[in-house]
Amino acid sequence: MKRALIVLGAWSAVALLFSIQMRFQATPDATPRPWGWILAWQFTGWWTWALFTTPVCAFSAWAVRRIRKPALLIAAHIPVAVVSAVACAGFEGGLKWELGLWRTPHTFLSGVWDGISIWWTFNVLVYAMIAGLYHAWRASRLEMQLVQARLDALVGQLQPHFLFNTLHTISAFVLEDPKQANRMITRLSELLRQSFNRERGPLVTLEEELELLDHYVAIQEARFGDRLRVTFRVDPRAAAAAVPTLLLQPLVENAIRHGALPNGGVAEVEIAATREGNRLHLTVRDNGPGLSAERSPNGNGNGDGNGFGGLGLANTRARLTELYGPSHRFELTNAPPPNASGALATIDIPYNDHARDHR
Repeated sequence: MKRALIVLGAWSAVALLFSIQMRFQATPDATPRPWGWILAWQFTGWWTWALFTTPVCAFSAWAVRRIRKPALLIAAHIPVAVVSAVACAGFEGGLKWELGLWRTPHTFLSGVWDGISIWWTFNVLVYAMIAGLYHAWRASRLEMQLVQARLDALVGQLQPHFLFNTLHTISAFVLEDPKQANRMITRLSELLRQSFNRERGPLVTLEEELELLDHYVAIQEARFGDRLRVTFRVDPRAAAAAVPTLLLQPLVENAIRHGALPNGGVAEVEIAATREGNRLHLTVRDNGPGLSAERSPNGNGNGDGNGFGGLGLANTRARLTELYGPSHRFELTNAPPPNASGALATIDIPYNDHARDHR
């Protein structure tokens, strides 16, 4: 409802500006047209576009989630732009006939036809403006979400429990195992550097995402020693898949902090990636106590049992929705048999290998 009011208000402002221009652009010897007629003429036109804005944006959203190459995306818009321009112009012409706004006698069909012949080319430009504004808004929104994801990662990496414990572990290795201390310093610096590398766009390859995650996992394994065991099961066919930047680290962080380690004994976390046809399937599983009944997530992954609604996950969920819409699945559940213990985070998204196109 709020968006509908914003769209209506924006087109009303455009109609008012064109009405003022139309009123004062008349030649000195011409009889000024009455304000009522001018306002009706302009508002019927621009409010028609208010009706067509939603389907134009809906198609733009559908297209950008399925077509990754800019040239193909533009090509997909061209026929839709022409059809929308003709339909909008015809609707406007018929509406003006219904309200008696044509200055010369018209039938309904002639009003529709004149509307199409007069305005369809201009309407193509209006369509391009709407689609362009939508894509600019979406790019801005994704950029803000990416910045927030980086901030979330920084907060997680610089929290005292992580950074201080990592530095303490490094200091313990300095005398006992200088090479291990040096490796940990390198891992920590790479983790921080890559997390905020501006060249990492909204999408990266799964291989690049796992490389970043490996730095985080190596630090945690050095800290906890034999108490933590992290395994990767990655389908080689999935390595080139495009995934959102910093997608997996919040899941792994929550699995370690809230799922596995508090359970005592050896904490096990498994990260798996498989490709099934045109779908990419990602999972993060721990062997902790699982999700409590009173905080169990629903099918949309909105629950936060066992801490799974914590740092970065809300932003992860928002970015998945923005990038893939209803074609993605993000669930947080208890692990199914035979691994009945622990929590399972599942992400299922369309497979494509055009991550570099989004940089």
